[in-house]
Order: sequence, then structure tokens, then C-alpha cells
Amino acid sequence: MASDTSFFGLNRPEYIPSRELFLSELAWSLTTQGSPRRIDKDFGPAGIAFNDRGTRKNPAIETTRPKEGDDRFNAIATKLKDNLRLHSKTEARVVANVLLHELEAPSSAKATRSVVTPLTLESALLQDRRGATGKNNPANIALILEQMFALGGGNSSVAALWAKAVLNASPAGLPRWASEAIAELVPEPFQDSVDDLVNRIETHEPRGVRRPAWLSCMPATPYLWFSSAWTRLCSDDWIDSMPRRRWTDWAACVARTGIATGYMFELHLARRMLSALASSVDARQSVREAMEDAKRLFTWDDRLDRSAADVVPIVNKLAADGTECLSLLADLVEPGDWEGIEAPAEYDDDPDGLSNWLEESRARLSARGVDIAPIVSQALGAPKAGGANNTWETIRYSLVDRSPSGAGDLYAMLRSAGRYTWVEPGQEWLVTIASLCSAGPKSLCRLNDVQDALSSIGVEASQQTLVSRLEGFGLARSSHDADDALEIVAGF
Repeated sequence: MASDTSFFGLNRPEYIPSRELFLSELAWSLTTQGSPRRIDKDFGPAGIAFNDRGTRKNPAIETTRPKEGDDRFNAIATKLKDNLRLHSKTEARVVANVLLHELEAPSSAKATRSVVTPLTLESALLQDRRGATGKNNPANIALILEQMFALGGGNSSVAALWAKAVLNASPAGLPRWASEAIAELVPEPFQDSVDDLVNRIETHEPRGVRRPAWLSCMPATPYLWFSSAWTRLCSDDWIDSMPRRRWTDWAACVARTGIATGYMFELHLARRMLSALASSVDARQSVREAMEDAKRLFTWDDRLDRSAADVVPIVNKLAADGTECLSLLADLVEPGDWEGIEAPAEYDDDPDGLSNWLEESRARLSARGVDIAPIVSQALGAPKAGGANNTWETIRYSLVDRSPSGAGDLYAMLRSAGRYTWVEPGQEWLVTIASLCSAGPKSLCRLNDVQDALSSIGVEASQQTLVSRLEGFGLARSSHDADDALEIVAGF
């Protein structure tokens, strides 16, 4: 296995076709075997999805939505008939079809397969990343989320927190009759996986995660935001106060926002730190400036026209430069013909590790007579290709509204039209971000708290724009506090 030469130890990303897939991958990561094809190689050897939507069918990808008349469909219909006291089997079949239709998540017009909305532990196991993407070895989404959670100071597990919240949730968010009917959806080969998942909630410990001490000293990063927002959302207070579908959508929103902005931050830091190797600016000042600039990767101001607000140039540039700088970092750590610089991981236990890494790397390069400036300059001018494209797709498609209308995804942060893509969050995206700044449901936070959360994920928001949106969504109310002129009410 290649050694970790990066700043954070993040696995490389890949385009994630549906937000529901985040939660399904967390569920599969809690099972012992961790993959449907390792449980039964004859059931979906290339993966599983909920339903086929296109003409390009792959017989090696199994669909898990039951067809009317098969055993699982009949079991669902029977459960619904008994629990809802329906008058006939015909009524039960109609209700079962309605339930299956409602569970199937919306997908893009070009999608060949659909996924289910993972409202329960059982329904989360009805798809996996291979079946949804059609790729044999796609990126490990669950591990990436665990890595970012750990980088933000999380001491538990993203998957375990989510599963425990769902397992212990009151029936207020999802009626018991619905939960029992959905439980019948699990195909026979995966039924033992549900018990396996539950049994591993308390003992699951993610592997392959780093927790640099110097990062924990930073006041605002996307990882810290993700860890805090996820931990709050997975508390009993939140899941018991919300309809389960809404809570599930919020969880997917936090996951997709966390992954996209987490990679933006990594690319930004890689570009700034490798550039700083060729600079004479004090190492600690270089780190401080990089961290401060990370709060302004996106600009959100409704007064800007489309061309001025376009985020495509910054995402393209970060993807190209950051990826190339990470590659250069690997070359400098393991150059082959001379003793290279130390990997950043060697400084993980140092609260001032990043500054010390930069200072000592400069000294080592200078002692070896390496002229780093032209090498860095070449990296910063490299075109976007290969891994940079994968990272760019992950960032863009996790954040942008991909609905057919271009304005139907309430949980998107970006909107695109023609050649421009700009920050224009869907209503529920801002409701989610703002609400999770509060201590819990029915609690208050301040405008400053929301601004700090946005800064953490790299969004510099105009106060006028932010206040206008919060007031328009009914989240803001006036305050007599002269310092914090606006109180924000949680969405529930």
C-alpha cells in the first residue's frame, strides 16, 4: 500500500450520483462483509440498485424493488393490510405500490437506475455504490465521510451515529406501519445484514482516519462544521422532532455539503502550502493567511451579476492546482534519488505541526540545493486532468442543483444556467445549515453563528443577502440585543 503523503489522508473522491447513496454506504460500512457481492456473489455481482429506469440494463446489477406478485411484494401488502385494517387484498396491493413509488427517490433524466430514500436501516441496504454508479470499484464514500468526521474532531463514527439515531428513533417521525412494511423489502440474501448492522453500532471503529493536532487548533474548517452538524443532527432531539423523510434529507444535505467543501479546503490548502515552500514569508503567517482565505472560496451576494458570481473558475483552478500540488507533495516526500522532505503525517501530533512542517521542509529543500520555485510554478499551471476531473465532479455535482428544472433541488448550494454556476442555495439547504447552528429543535442561534458556519465551509455571504433569505424563509426575528441584531429560529 502506498504511504500517505497528503495533508489529511483523504481517499480520492469520485462523482456521487445520488444524495441517498451517502446513507446507504454508511449502512453497508457497518456490516461485517461490507458489500452485497461479498454476501452473495450471485445476487447482483456488479452491485444493487432499487429500480431500472433506462434502456441500458446491466443484468449483473440486481434491482431490489419487488415486483407485484412476488414474495416480498406480497409480504409488504399483507403487512399493510393487517396494520392499516384494509378491506381487501386489492386495496393492500394499491397501497403497497403507492409506498414503493414514494420510497423511490427522484433521479436525473439521464439516470439509468434509481435509488430508494433510506428512511430505515433496512431500506438503506437496498442499494450500494457499485449498483448506483455502474462502476466496479468506485470511491469508498463511507470511508471518506469517516475521514472528514475524524478531521473535524469526531471521536465516534459517522455511520454509527446515523444508525443509532434511526434505530432508537420514536415512531413520531415514521409510523410503525410504514417501518414494518419497509422491513419486508430486504432481499433474502441480505436479511442477516440488518442484524449484523445493529450489532456493530456500538463497536464500529473506522480505520484509515487521521486526526492532526494542528488541525484541531483551527477555529473554522469544513471538517469541524461537518463533525458538529452531524453529531447534532443524529441526536434524539432532532430525529424525534422531524418527519423521517425530512430528517433523512437533512442528513444527506450535511453529507454532500461536507464532502464537497471538505475537498475544496484540502485542494486550497495544498495549493497554498506548496506555494509557500517557494516563499520567504514566515511559516506561521503563511498558515494563518491560508486558513483565513479558506473562508472565502465561494462568494454569495445577490447584488452580483452572473458573470461576477460565477464559481466555475475557482473550482476549476482549485481542482487543477490542488491536485497537481498533492502530486508534487508526494514526489517531494518520496523523490527516489535523494532524501525527500517529511510527510505532513509525521507532524500530526504537533499542535503547531503545519507551520513546523513548512519551515522544516523549506530548510531541507534549501540544504539539498533544490530550486523549488520553478517546480511549484509548473504545478500551478497544469491543466485539469485525471484525478482533478474526478475531484471537480465530486465538488460540483455534490453542490449544484441537478433537477430537470434547474431549480427543484431544495438542498443544493449552487445553481447553474448556461455557462455560469453561482451560489444560490435552495431553501432547505439554508434551513438545514442555520438550524444546525442551534443547540437543538426550538432553540435559537444568532446571525453571527450562521455566518461562522458558512465561513467554515468556505462561503463568504453578504450580510444583506443572508438576512434577506433568512427573513424570507421565516427563520429570522428581530432582537433587542444591539450586538447581535438578529435571532435565528431552528426549522423545527
